[in-house]
Amino acid sequence: MVALDRSLISQLPLFQGMAPQEQSEILKGARSSRYAKDTTIFEQEAEAQSFFVLISGHIRVVRTTPDGQQVIARYISEGEIFGVAAALGRTTYPASAVAAVDCVVLAWPNALWPELARRFPAFGATIYRTVGTRLQEAQTRVVEMSTEQV
Repeated sequence: MVALDRSLISQLPLFQGMAPQEQSEILKGARSSRYAKDTTIFEQEAEAQSFFVLISGHIRVVRTTPDGQQVIARYISEGEIFGVAAALGRTTYPASAVAAVDCVVLAWPNALWPELARRFPAFGATIYRTVGTRLQEAQTRVVEMSTEQV
């Protein structure tokens, strides 16, 4: 396996404030994959085996309701982490991730999550902040929807 170049992540907010050696260490466990437009990266309720960072492209996060309707929950932009079920204490993905355009993604096995969060506290803290921000955005949208006039 070819080592990934640190320049892939060095400018991403998720990895800011980390020493080059730390960034290289985190990259050791990653693999790079390409996904064509409309390809599913993972399915809702599938076993969560990896977490991801989007290097290039855009991803739709899609939730399927019990009656089969699909709702776009959010869009993932370049540099964002997604599929962090392990950080949420989940064993399955809460939604599906679909490439909105051709994408390049880095993926780490979920088995590495506890070690990475322990060895690189800034990395873990940034991911938890991201999850918290997304939760706040979701709560704001729920309030907006529940208070809008019909």
